[in-house]
Amino acid sequence: MRRILCCLLVLTMAICALPVLSCAEGSSSNIEYFNDGSYTITEIHKESLRSSKSVTGNKVNTHYDSDGTAKWKAVLTGSFTYTGSSANCTSSSASVTIYDSAWYTVSKSASKSGNTASAQITMGRKVSGITVAKVSSDMTLSCDANGNLS
Repeated sequence: MRRILCCLLVLTMAICALPVLSCAEGSSSNIEYFNDGSYTITEIHKESLRSSKSVTGNKVNTHYDSDGTAKWKAVLTGSFTYTGSSANCTSSSASVTIYDSAWYTVSKSASKSGNTASAQITMGRKVSGITVAKVSSDMTLSCDANGNLS
């Protein structure tokens, strides 16, 4: 019995030490539609560390064709510190995951300024070796003085 209680205590302590994962408060998904019927869904995901005035978040743009099949995903990751009176972006990075080989990354860059992380990503789609479409994702992720992401 003592061994079980000890294991439960260790498990509880380990869970409490893990980062808290949640969607950013007050955020919602946004959908942008294109003329060809395709669309991009934008979401914000937040990871904050307990007892620390820092937060890391992702803004995720997933592009779908008109049939609802995911073609690619662009992710802006930003890390921030906040004090209750101000916030600062400490790092910014961008990544792309391609689900359909007809799509490719034309350009990708990330930057940070003040309390904002930014990424500019352009994707292209080729048919028979010819680029027939380009989609740009200009993403920003900001942190306020209380650690809320938008």
